[in-house]
Amino acid sequence: MNEQLISTSPMHRGFTMVEMLTVVVIVGILSALTVPMFGDTSQTKLIAAANQIAADIGYAQIESISHADDLRLMVFDINSNSYYIASASQPTGINNPVGNAPYVVKFGSGSNRHLNGVTLLSLSLNGDDRIKFGVYGQLDQATTASITLACDAYQMTLLVEPSTGEISISDISDIPATP
Repeated sequence: MNEQLISTSPMHRGFTMVEMLTVVVIVGILSALTVPMFGDTSQTKLIAAANQIAADIGYAQIESISHADDLRLMVFDINSNSYYIASASQPTGINNPVGNAPYVVKFGSGSNRHLNGVTLLSLSLNGDDRIKFGVYGQLDQATTASITLACDAYQMTLLVEPSTGEISISDISDIPATP
């Protein structure tokens, strides 16, 4: 029996459907990852900064609950665009358990240099510059605490409920024009 092999020359060879779909999927994933980089970074920075403050507020609350004998507080400084976490007995600040360095956050410098342009726009913390937590994570004030951040023409506000310490973050809005 004489079998003839069908030879395929390189000119007749093509791509399979699976190979084509794989390339299309890879290109789609790469474009989905790169397109947001060309978007508005001001809003992205604002969201990241708000989430960082919310996480740090949560950390300070948990620390107050854990250390009922030495409650925690967050001290904000609009002029230096920073805040830190301290204990009632050591109001100059506590050390961050990660790296054992002082728990200080300054937007636009150090590990937060990617948040350059984000500023602490305003605070409503019962007339002072700090949020202090009780043994159950509640605030030391009767009114809702608010922290407003800004980046370029946008702003975002964090609200902390006084009785529960629950944190909510507003949607991004344009900074109102001043007359």
